[in-house]
Amino acid sequence: MSRLPLLTIDQADEAAAPALQGVQQQLGMLPNFFAGMAHHPGTLNGFLAAQQAMTADSRLTAAQRELIALGVANANGCHYCVSGHSMAAKAAGISAEAARQAQAGKADGAHDQALLDLALAVLDTRGHLPDAALQAARDAGLDDATLVEVVGLVGVNSLSNWVNNMVRPAIDFPEVPLV
Repeated sequence: MSRLPLLTIDQADEAAAPALQGVQQQLGMLPNFFAGMAHHPGTLNGFLAAQQAMTADSRLTAAQRELIALGVANANGCHYCVSGHSMAAKAAGISAEAARQAQAGKADGAHDQALLDLALAVLDTRGHLPDAALQAARDAGLDDATLVEVVGLVGVNSLSNWVNNMVRPAIDFPEVPLV
C-alpha cells in the first residue's frame, strides 16, 4: 500500500493537474508514480521537463537510455522503476533477458557496456568518478557531451527511484523482480 495518497487529476492542485493530464494523454494511463509525485508540483513539473529535454537532445538511443534506467533503478532498489522500465525497454526493442542483464550492470556490446559502467560508477561514487573510470569511458568512445548526459540520466532516474522508494506506490506495470 502506498505510504502517501496517490492523487487523481481532480485531487491535484492547479499546478500539478495539467502535468498529470499530459501524462495520462501520452501514456493512456496515469502511472501511480506520477500520482505520488503530484504532491509537489515543482518536483513533478521539473522531473517531466528534465525528462523531456534530455530525450529531445539525447545522443543516446531510447534503448541505451532504458539500459541505464534499468541499471540505476536496480542499484537504487526501486522495484517500481525496474518494472516500468522493463516494459519501456521492451518497447525500445530490448529483450527481457537483456533487460535483466542491464539490471545487473551488464550489456551486449562495448559501447553499451561503457554507458552502463559509467552510469553505475557515477551512482556509486555520487559523481566523484575516479580518473581511471573517466578514462575508461573516454577510451570506449564516450565524448564529453555523452559523459554529462549519462550523469544527467543517473540524476533524473535516481529522483524517480527515490520518490518511488519513499512513496511505495502499487506497481501498475507487469512486475519484474530486482536482481
